[in-house]
Amino acid sequence: MLRRQGHVPTPEASRYLQRLCYHFTRKITVHYDTHRGEAHFPWGLCVLRADDAALHFDCTATDAERLARVQFAIDAHVELFSRKSPVPVLWQPVQGAG
Repeated sequence: MLRRQGHVPTPEASRYLQRLCYHFTRKITVHYDTHRGEAHFPWGLCVLRADDAALHFDCTATDAERLARVQFAIDAHVELFSRKSPVPVLWQPVQGAG
């Protein structure tokens, strides 16, 4: 499994998590509450976690192409939901993953 983590610094992490997860439920299986979510994309999994300072993403997939698709889905939807005050997802590869 390949893995990539990202985060969005925001004091509104729980609100973003809930909006993203609710939106994803229209097309994929998602389980979430106010502080944690799991989005099961056809290409991989993204676990979302909200704390007081940021919304965190932990994405996994079986290959680089699928991982890129999960990351693209997260990037596109964060951009969509933050369009009034755009915030990018800050991504970093995970050491030892894969």
